[in-house]
Amino acid sequence: MDAAYLANLFTIQGKTAILTGATGGLGSAIALGLAKAGANIVSIEMPGDPNSNALQDLISQTKRQIVRFECELADAKSLRACWSGMWAEGVVPDVLVNVAGVMRRNRAEAATDEEIDALMAINQRAIYINMQEFGKKCLELQRPGKIVNISSVTAFQANINTSAYGMTKAAVVQMTKAFSNEWAGRGINVNAIAPGFMRTSMTEVYARDEQYTAYLMQRVPAGRWGLPEDLVGAVIYLASQASNFVNGATLVIDGGFCAK
Repeated sequence: MDAAYLANLFTIQGKTAILTGATGGLGSAIALGLAKAGANIVSIEMPGDPNSNALQDLISQTKRQIVRFECELADAKSLRACWSGMWAEGVVPDVLVNVAGVMRRNRAEAATDEEIDALMAINQRAIYINMQEFGKKCLELQRPGKIVNISSVTAFQANINTSAYGMTKAAVVQMTKAFSNEWAGRGINVNAIAPGFMRTSMTEVYARDEQYTAYLMQRVPAGRWGLPEDLVGAVIYLASQASNFVNGATLVIDGGFCAK
């Protein structure tokens, strides 16, 4: 097995990767990794996203193209209109990475309707719609497609004060299985990644808490927080032809947390 064969097996050179959440901590690392691997980036962003220009600068340094489309992820009509706009602009589907997600922490008995609705709209319904729209276009064009959904270890290991969040992340795992059942034989691979405790701006308040970090390190065999860059290799694998017979799987990347 020579180097050229391996390089071709894992290549995504010239592919178009459509991402949500590409301006966030996990998403920007994933988008940059895909661009460095040769993919052009299409970023679905919230209107007025303050990190949009920073993402564009980041991707531009790789000499790959980036195109941005704005919509309200929590609004189904806005999201579907965004996809229609992408197709009208000539975007060709190759890879979809659903990274965008929100966190709302509250006790199970205190979670509000607004919190539950926000979590379900972005962490769950938006991913469903994105897979629908991406998959329909792949089927229409008779093109192969790769979908990578970002779930969480909370889909498998319940935590305190995150009951609604964990519910939506478990739904991502189930949606991944369900879509793969229908599309695996039609050229579309649908898989997911379940990150563990990752150090991003969303979790920085916990990472700075020495007591919490000490507790966490006792639970994580790898002995450290995960970094956004730890997800890049898995995304490239699931976006490349190396994963052509991988369907409905959720790859846990958590430093061994779920195995302990």
